[in-house]
Amino acid sequence: MSRRASLVIVWLMACGGAARCEIVIPEGKRLPCSVVARISATGDKAMHLPTDVAVDGRGRVFVADGAADRVVRFSPEGRFESEITEVGGEALCRPVGLTIGQGDELWIADTGNHRLVVVAPDGKPVRSLKLPKSSSDRATDPTDVGLSPGDKRLYVVDNDNHRVLACDPAEEVWTALGREGRSLGQFEWPFMICAGPNGYVCVTEALGARVQRISPTDRWAGQVGRWGVEVGQLFRPKGVAMDADSRLFVSDSTLGVVQVFATDARLVGVLTDGQGAPVRFVHPMGMCFDKAGRLYVVELEANRVAVVSLGGGASPSGGAGGAGQGGKGAAR
Repeated sequence: MSRRASLVIVWLMACGGAARCEIVIPEGKRLPCSVVARISATGDKAMHLPTDVAVDGRGRVFVADGAADRVVRFSPEGRFESEITEVGGEALCRPVGLTIGQGDELWIADTGNHRLVVVAPDGKPVRSLKLPKSSSDRATDPTDVGLSPGDKRLYVVDNDNHRVLACDPAEEVWTALGREGRSLGQFEWPFMICAGPNGYVCVTEALGARVQRISPTDRWAGQVGRWGVEVGQLFRPKGVAMDADSRLFVSDSTLGVVQVFATDARLVGVLTDGQGAPVRFVHPMGMCFDKAGRLYVVELEANRVAVVSLGGGASPSGGAGGAGQGGKGAAR
């Protein structure tokens, strides 16, 4: 492993092969932030291995709690409010990914049922979308859903079939993007997706260890990151979100950090605390922004969501407090 003057990474091996990566972030790549709240439920409502998060225009926080076959709703202050366990008379089955539409509809990747479902702000079902099988007649495995600005384009990650499905949500004529492989335009287990204010779509590959970019016209537009444990590299990228400036935030479930990249794929930096050390999340997964520009990060193994104020300086609090619409793309 290389050693650079501005970067030291020490790979410490523990018993049984478990590994911990100690990272020293170069001063110019430190992005100070503060975890201002953590959202969780207790007792028989506690979450178990949540995967994704979305925030609607009322500031309500939705968390995909797929191991419990439900989506959990929290108030803007972070209090448990209710749970969604069925849509349209059919029980949810392992929902993994979420996003919010421009009308505040909640879009759910209902993975175990091989479908997308849409829920209105009042909780009533809006529609259920069946997804096309692969060319080999294999069922779609939807692990996430994304919407371009204005909900003009709908994207679904099909994990098992190594592709992304795209369509005009009003017409539901699907186009399959990608196939299994390591080249640009191919996927190795794509997992999560987001669309930014510039219309570009970004897809994480958990095993491919990169993020691929797709243009608003469904053309391949390069990749972000490559396999590794150094700053700027990705080991197990999972969650992805874009801010209002189209900067790309990527969570790494193994390294436990969130890295930020510019639109040209250049590394901007790593989220750090007041001492310049990387902020460690407990197996970070899906992410989203609220309209105040705060980042929500699902911590799978901690069964909670961290609310992060970028730039630091905010004091911790018990609730989310005043969240706004964010879906998984930019604050809108």
